[in-house]
Amino acid sequence: MLEISIANSMLLASQRGMQVTGNNVANASTPGYHRQIIQFAAQQPMELDGQSYGRGVEITDVQRAYSDQLESAITAQTTRNGYVDSLKTSLAQLQSSLPTDASSISSLLGNVFNGMQQASSQLGNIASRKMVIANASVLAQQFNTLAANMDQMRTSVDAQITATIDATNPLLSQIADLNAQIASITDQGISPNDLIDTRDQLINTVAEKIAVEVQPGVSGQVTLLQSGTPLVIGGAAQKLHLALNSSGKMVVSTQGGKVPLSITEGALGGLLDVRDHRLPDVRQNLDTLARSVAQAFDEVQATGLGVDGGFTQLTGQRSVLDVTVPLNAAGASFPPRAGSLFVTMTNSSTGQKTMTEVKIDPATQSLNDLAASIGTTVPNLQVFVSKESGTMTLLAAPGYKVDFAGGIDPNPTTSFSAGTTAKATMGGEFTGGTNDAYTYTFLSSGTVGVTPGMQARVTDQAGNVLGTYNVGQGYEAGQPIEGPNGVTLTLSTGDVTAGDSLTAKVVGQPDSSGILTTLGINSFFSGIDAGTLKVNSLLTSNPNALATSRSGQPGDTSNLQRFVDLQDQQRMASGTETMSSFFNQMVADVGTQVSSLDQQSSTNQILTTRLKEQQQSVSGVNVNEEMLNIIKYQQMFQSAAKYVSAVNDMYQQLFHSI
Repeated sequence: MLEISIANSMLLASQRGMQVTGNNVANASTPGYHRQIIQFAAQQPMELDGQSYGRGVEITDVQRAYSDQLESAITAQTTRNGYVDSLKTSLAQLQSSLPTDASSISSLLGNVFNGMQQASSQLGNIASRKMVIANASVLAQQFNTLAANMDQMRTSVDAQITATIDATNPLLSQIADLNAQIASITDQGISPNDLIDTRDQLINTVAEKIAVEVQPGVSGQVTLLQSGTPLVIGGAAQKLHLALNSSGKMVVSTQGGKVPLSITEGALGGLLDVRDHRLPDVRQNLDTLARSVAQAFDEVQATGLGVDGGFTQLTGQRSVLDVTVPLNAAGASFPPRAGSLFVTMTNSSTGQKTMTEVKIDPATQSLNDLAASIGTTVPNLQVFVSKESGTMTLLAAPGYKVDFAGGIDPNPTTSFSAGTTAKATMGGEFTGGTNDAYTYTFLSSGTVGVTPGMQARVTDQAGNVLGTYNVGQGYEAGQPIEGPNGVTLTLSTGDVTAGDSLTAKVVGQPDSSGILTTLGINSFFSGIDAGTLKVNSLLTSNPNALATSRSGQPGDTSNLQRFVDLQDQQRMASGTETMSSFFNQMVADVGTQVSSLDQQSSTNQILTTRLKEQQQSVSGVNVNEEMLNIIKYQQMFQSAAKYVSAVNDMYQQLFHSI
């Protein structure tokens, strides 16, 4: 009955070939499907009457058309695509939130400076000062908006990270389940090709989210590793956990949070990069700019005078966390430096001024200590500290005002002999930028405005001669003598004695310690970063408090010019950028990153297409080829049927012959 066995093998082989071919054609467009190839072999021959006779054909295997190298390359490329695309999407969103038009920080800063320039030419017009305050308020609001947008974006990224983790864990479980099914079927001698296709698709889906290494295991199983840490072993899968570390960064881990993973690739890697690096870097730059704007404007505002002159009361707009510890350790947002604070008290009735220097040492002085020092050193000024709010309040005595404009000490130290009858005073408006002490010394004795050749010499505190001036014949008593940096000397009629002198401090930096900015006293802004920046309510409620001058004299707009000068000062990026150019560069840097990612994405797309084309050339279904196979198996079946018919006829004839 060897003939029947051969016939049956022919029929079965053609039938199975047709089934495999039909399955290929049916799945020609199925994503992830690998073409299957049936493997035939001649059956073990039979020994009969000393001769070997073939027994027909047998099916040895149904193989997947598969290339390990190509599949690994596609998996790796999928991971790269996931990282670049997720990073690009997030940064493009950030880029769109950073304005480059009239609403940009640089443009709004320009509006403030232009308003200052206009106000300097319209000092008597309160509307111009109101416009300055309004422009500054719009600037602060834009800082707030950008900060809020970035905070919202980070919250959105947090949600995406959580969603990615939640989507990945079921995939790992499914891969483990498929591992178990594949092992069971493989151990039965069956090729689980469709299950392997499904598992490979799931692995690529995981690879899009995180980088994984695929290692072959026993019985057709695979092991999935992430940076050497197992995610799937056989039929068991680890669950990914998400938590915040002590620095506020996202940490992905396994084994109940015990084993941290290094996720730097894939879509999840891109999201973590945005959340913990790219976005915080931009936000930090924005906060740095906001702090610089606040500090720059505050320094000019605090050391100037408005139209109304000094203040009867000032309360700090910024606080410290602890009023009892040294200022360096008190949690100040703008830490002060060791230096001096010059406090000027003005008698509102007489106009008489008293300038007092207060030494600041943040390494030893607490806010309480500072308050006590100011309160005991500066006449007609009370100082209070709120323990609850961590702020300082200055309260001038009735009939007095306080300011920090510096200038020329109106009460110079004199060393006049008993024979001196002329009175000498120093005045003017100090235009210098550094603190010093000017001393006027009479070089000879005589009568002011009468004695020929009588001179006075002015020196700085280092002894450098700054000028020598005629005070004898030719000088008209009572007239100011213009000296260095706007300082004047005025002498009354009378006698002077050689060697007599008067010395006064000239203060161009009334707050070398930065304590006014630290505490927000007479500040332009309140707040400490982009999210909290606001115009001081003192200015919004009273535009006349805008510090327009250094001297308080009518028509003096020197302090407005100090504001305007901030526009061109390179205060940012280690002294290489202005505040406006710093913002523009920050926006440009984000744009550069997006552009670079666009290019990478395009390149990745090309590489992905090429790899998939190569994969299809190996694993894809060619319908034309499969149709030829159908014809081949059809012909094989027909031949087998004819063979069976012929064998049957032969046996019928043999039977009848017997």
